[in-house]
Amino acid sequence: MKKEKACGAVVYRWNMDKLEILVIYQKKGFWSFPKGHVEIGENEIKTAYREIFEETGLKVKIDDGFRYVITYSPKKDVLKDVVFFVGEEIGGQLRPQEKEVNEVLWMDYREALNIITYDDVKVVLKRAFEYLVNKKNIGD
Repeated sequence: MKKEKACGAVVYRWNMDKLEILVIYQKKGFWSFPKGHVEIGENEIKTAYREIFEETGLKVKIDDGFRYVITYSPKKDVLKDVVFFVGEEIGGQLRPQEKEVNEVLWMDYREALNIITYDDVKVVLKRAFEYLVNKKNIGD
């Protein structure tokens, strides 16, 4: 069985005291978070930074205190691990990557939870949300 690995993040921002989550609609027909394959010479964090910028145009600060892995089989004889971090928006210009992404939107937690396509990615969002709210409540 072939193994693949991708990395990305639940990108967020605090708008006043309201947490907003960035979701993307992939041209392959599903809502998720920015992520992509690890390239030669990259570690997980570097891959996440690159993929977020390529797919959304945003710069983020990755918090590696949150790391959540989902594993699935995208096709026969392939097992894929996707490592998610959380990343706070710190700059850039929001724009979808034309080749892979149709839409990039900021949403509140409930909206994002309702629109995310796959259940395992919804679990990522739930865990990331709990992590971020707890972190904010204890003052970072």
